[in-house]
Amino acid sequence: MLSFLQRRNGNRVRILYLTFDDLTIPFAWSVHVREIVNGLAARGHAVRLVCPRGLAPGVKADCDPLPSGKFQHWSGSLGTFVRSGKDFGPDVVYVRGIHGTVTPALAAGRLGRPLVVEVNGLLEDEVKGWRRAVARKSHRFTLRRAAGVVTVSPLLRDALAERYGYPANRIEIVPNGVDPERFRPADRVAAREKLGLPLHRPLIVCVGGFFSHHAVDLLIAAAGKTRAQLVLIGKEGPSGGDILHAGRVPHDQVPDYIAAADVCAYVLRAPHRQFGYSPLKVFEYMACGRPVIAATDLDEIRGFINGGGIGVAVPLEVDAFSRALSELLADPDRARRMGERGRELAVSRYTWEKSVGGVERVLRSVQASES
Repeated sequence: MLSFLQRRNGNRVRILYLTFDDLTIPFAWSVHVREIVNGLAARGHAVRLVCPRGLAPGVKADCDPLPSGKFQHWSGSLGTFVRSGKDFGPDVVYVRGIHGTVTPALAAGRLGRPLVVEVNGLLEDEVKGWRRAVARKSHRFTLRRAAGVVTVSPLLRDALAERYGYPANRIEIVPNGVDPERFRPADRVAAREKLGLPLHRPLIVCVGGFFSHHAVDLLIAAAGKTRAQLVLIGKEGPSGGDILHAGRVPHDQVPDYIAAADVCAYVLRAPHRQFGYSPLKVFEYMACGRPVIAATDLDEIRGFINGGGIGVAVPLEVDAFSRALSELLADPDRARRMGERGRELAVSRYTWEKSVGGVERVLRSVQASES
C-alpha cells in the first residue's frame, strides 16, 4: 500500500520544521538549520519553518514567527506550532532539539502527524536540580512519541538508547557538514591582504562560539607560548597584543579568515561523559585545506583528527597544545599535506549534501512506517 504522502505528492515531503534557536545569531546552529532546510527544499521537499520571530537569514523556506519569552517556550508555543501546522498541512513534524518543553510532541499529536526529533545534545546533562528533572521528563515524553531520531554522534545515539530505551536502529547518525564550494582552499596572502592581517607572521585562527566548554583560556595560554598571532572569530572576547578578536562575522566571511591561517585551532572541554559532538568548524577548516590542531578530552574527536591525518589532537594540556602548534607552524610541508588530506575527507564524506541525505532517509523511513 502506498503511503499518504506517496499517494498525494509522489516523493515530495511536506515538513513542518520547529526550532527554539535564534537563527539570527551566526553560530553553528544557524548554519545547520539553514543548510538542512535549504538542502531539503533543493531536493523538492516543501518546508515550513517555525522559529523565533520568524527570522531565518538565508533560509529558502516560508517562516512563521515563534514569539519570544519563557511562556512561549514552556507552553505558548503549542498554539503557534498547531496553527502553523494546520495552515501548512505537513506530512511530518520535525523538531530540532529536545528542550525543556513537550510542545513539539503535543503539536505533532494534535496534527496527527509523525514526529522526527533531531538531537544535538541532552539538556538534562547541562542543567541541575529541578531543571534536570524537568528535562529528563520532557526527553522521555518526546522520545516515546518520536517515529524517528536524527543525531550527530554515536555517543548521543548510545545515550538515547541506554537512558531512554529508544531503539538504536531507529536513530540515524547525521554528522554536521560543510559547503565545499564556499569553504575551499584559497591564497593565504590574498586573504590576509583582504582582511588587513599581518602578511609575514604565523597565524593561528580559531572560529567558535567561545562558550565555557570551548576552553578559550587554554587556547590563549598555549598560543602565547608560540610566536604566532592568534585570531579569534566568534563571540566577544579578549583582544590586544598577540590576540586579535574579530568578533562575530557573517558566515560567508569565515572562509577568508580560515584561508589566512597557517594552522586552525579547535578546543573542547567536554562538560560530561556522553557529550556527543560533531564539530562544524573542524569540517570547515578541513574543506579550506588547513590543518587542525586540537586540544580536547573527547577521545572521539582526538581519534578522528589523528586517525585521519588531518592534523594533531592532544589532551587538554597547555604545554602539549603549545608544542603541537609550534611544531606544525615550523613545518609548512607537513601542514600542507595534512590540509590536503582534510580537504579530500571533507569533500568525500562531510558535505551538507550528505547530511541532508541522512535526514531524508529518516523521513523516508517514517513514511514507510506510516503506510
